[in-house]
Amino acid sequence: MRNALIFQEKLENSAGIKLRLKINDNRSTMLSVKWAPDCTRVSLHRMFLQAPRNVMQALACYLKGKDRKLAPSIKAYIEHNLQQLDYSHELDLSKLETKGRVYDLQKIYHYLNRNYFDGALDLHITWFGHGRRRSCNRVTFGLFHDPLRLIKINRLLDNKRFPDYFVAYVVYHEMLHYVCPTYVDEKGQKHIHSKEFKEREQEFKYFKLAQQWIRDNQHYLFHASY
Repeated sequence: MRNALIFQEKLENSAGIKLRLKINDNRSTMLSVKWAPDCTRVSLHRMFLQAPRNVMQALACYLKGKDRKLAPSIKAYIEHNLQQLDYSHELDLSKLETKGRVYDLQKIYHYLNRNYFDGALDLHITWFGHGRRRSCNRVTFGLFHDPLRLIKINRLLDNKRFPDYFVAYVVYHEMLHYVCPTYVDEKGQKHIHSKEFKEREQEFKYFKLAQQWIRDNQHYLFHASY
């Protein structure tokens, strides 16, 4: 509590405005600001309590309201620290579903972890969605949630139409998001797939085959009437 009060005082002095500050510990909103003439409301993740001087200065300038775009240094700081957070202990493991009608995600994950990462990763995995196709121009095969250390695979893939090497490729791709995390460059541009990510992705034994499968099955993936 004392650290938060000292932090608020420093931030108010730098920004030159009165703040109503809330320090949070959630997994979604790292920074939220509601500007007001009398007292600006600010909600910050606790990570900012250890922010370096350049980030604090950029944050003070942002709170003044002169520039409503976040500085690259703030974006980079948030992105880096998001990857250090670990809320995996909050997961209800009993609600994670790994066995599908066709594929067992846990078996696929363990195989990939052993053969591509020397068994060093400690992540969780589950299915998401309902497995029904809809007409659309984009399909999300998998997701990786950094703070929860959680891989989520679209239940659409739990189907014999999707070959085992393709499902394994999607799981491998999401595992790489933990190994080669997203970063923000000096211009504030977010990069989801780094050069290292792309290089390691091609180390997957069936990478080219999986890419070809996507190209050969565009109509099935994006047209529900197929």
